Amino acid sequence: MLNIFYSAGYISGGRMNGPKKVFSNLIESLQQENIEYAFNEEKYKNNLILHYGYEGHLQHSKLELENCVIGPQIWFFDDHVKFLQENPDYFKSIITPSQWVKDLAIQKFRHLPNKLSNWPVGIKDEIVEREDKYDCLIYFKRRTNQELNKVVEFVESKKMTYNVISYGNYSEEQMKDLSRQSKFCFMLNGTESQGIAVQEIMNHNTPMFVWDVIDWNDKGPEWSVPASSVPYWSDQCGEKFIDVNDMSFTFEKFYDKIGSYKPREFVRNNLSYKSSVNSLMEIFNVN
Repeated sequence: MLNIFYSAGYISGGRMNGPKKVFSNLIESLQQENIEYAFNEEKYKNNLILHYGYEGHLQHSKLELENCVIGPQIWFFDDHVKFLQENPDYFKSIITPSQWVKDLAIQKFRHLPNKLSNWPVGIKDEIVEREDKYDCLIYFKRRTNQELNKVVEFVESKKMTYNVISYGNYSEEQMKDLSRQSKFCFMLNGTESQGIAVQEIMNHNTPMFVWDVIDWNDKGPEWSVPASSVPYWSDQCGEKFIDVNDMSFTFEKFYDKIGSYKPREFVRNNLSYKSSVNSLMEIFNVN
C-alpha cells in the first residue's frame, strides 16, 4: 500500500551511512509489519519520496499530490524545495526526522506546521549479549579535537579503559561489538537530525553520558535553532550536560546509578520497527 521513490545512487556501493540506514531500516520494518510496498513505481495509492533531491522534485510533479509524502531526506536550503513552501497544496506532508528540524522548517523557511510531520525511522531490535570488557566507548562526530582531548583526559583521569570511534571510520560490526562490550558511552557528537547510530548504541543497552549542544548553527546565526546531539531522549538513557564545567559533577551522578539506566527499553518503546511503521501510516491516514 506504499510506493517508495528513491534514487538508486543513494543506496548502491560504499559504506553504510545515515541515508542508506533510513532506506534499509524502512524496508525491513515494512516487511516485518506486512505492509506491501513498491520501489520506484506507482503501484499503490500512497507515495513516499524519501529523498527530495532535484530528481525527486521532478518525480513529485507526476504523483498523486493528495497522497504524496516527502522526506525525511530533504535539505531546506535547496532551491527546488522553495516550490514546496510556495505550493503547500501540492503534497500531503513533509517528514522531518525530529522536532528541531521541524522547527527549522517552520521558523526559518515558513513552512506550514500542519504540512509537517515528525517521523523517525525504526531501529532494528537485535538480540544483545552484553560483555563489559571496557569501561567506556567514546563516540566522536562533528566536534572539535580540543573537546575530544578534554574527554580523553577526563576518562584517563578516572583510570578507565576506553575506545574512540570516529564518524566515518568504523564498521557496523565494530560499533556493535564495542557498544555491547562497553560499560557506558561518552557521546561527543554534534547535532543529529535523528541520530540512528546513537540509537543503535542505546539499543545495546549501553548507558549514555552526553556532552550535548544547544543549537544548530551550521549555516550561521541567521539560521540557528535550538537543537540537540540526542533529539530522542529520556532519563532512561543516561545523563546530559552542556557546560564543560558540569562534566565532573554530572558524571558522578551518572556513574553512581549506572546500573539503573534502560536505554534499550526507551528504544523499544519509542523507536521500534512497529512504532515507526505505525507513525508513518498515521501520516498517510492509513489505519
